[in-house]
Amino acid sequence: MTNEQKTFIEKVGTLAAADVKKSGVLPSLTIAQAILESAWGKSALTKKGNALFGIKAGSSWKGARLNCKTFEYYSGKRTDIVDAFRAYGSWEESVADHGAFLKGLSRYKAVTGERDYKKACRAIKAAGYATAPEYAQVLIGLIERYDLTKFDGVSVPAQAKPAVTADTYTVRPGDSFCKIARTVMGNESYAQALAEANGLKLNSVIHPGDVLKIPKK
Repeated sequence: MTNEQKTFIEKVGTLAAADVKKSGVLPSLTIAQAILESAWGKSALTKKGNALFGIKAGSSWKGARLNCKTFEYYSGKRTDIVDAFRAYGSWEESVADHGAFLKGLSRYKAVTGERDYKKACRAIKAAGYATAPEYAQVLIGLIERYDLTKFDGVSVPAQAKPAVTADTYTVRPGDSFCKIARTVMGNESYAQALAEANGLKLNSVIHPGDVLKIPKK
């Protein structure tokens, strides 16, 4: 973990730990979503609109909004689109609205108040928060990789964490460059760099047990 990543986690974690008292949303889930959806705070939406989460600005949203490029999965196929998202004056406002958004919709009832991070991740995916097929698994991977449950008041057992040692990663069944990039590096956009760092192409086949070099971001 870089110092920049540590600072991001601590900042969002502090906000999420305070928000759970109002929303009931598990802090580890909130932090993992922020990492994934804001690309560690580096996305255009986050830089321009302090939005840590990709919450769409529908007709009921009366606050600021920004049009940004994004993608959705339709019938399992990724489609690039431009959509309007909620924007804020600060990260604190973003975290607070994220909690209020989930608490305010009945379909997320299984998410708010859930104390098991794996169940919470699966519940938010099942409720339709995101269309990405592996959204829940990616969130779980981030929580375990960065021990985010410490903000929930518990700690993930060491054996549950991804097989990452220093700057290498041991491939597990079902892995792909995109999946590893999302889980280990925090964003799918690093998949190409990951493949090239190992002298491979993005469509190259990798096998369980292979040890990959993790490039610096």
